[in-house]
Amino acid sequence: MRAVPIRDTRSALAVQYIRSACNWLVVNGDSLLNASSKGYYVCLVRQLSGAQSNEAAAAIMSACRASNPL
Repeated sequence: MRAVPIRDTRSALAVQYIRSACNWLVVNGDSLLNASSKGYYVCLVRQLSGAQSNEAAAAIMSACRASNPL
């Protein structure tokens, strides 16, 4: 699967959450205390790239949450 650049993402919500997830991963990604949350943030970064609408972004966020409970 080819990564979609963030510049191809039209959803402002997706861009906001990608940035937040990247920040979280930089600060907490290597911490064993946050290991259970890491999958959720990785999912957001991988799956939100290329989202074309806020509705699509919300659905992706929900799927990431369901597959990676915090």
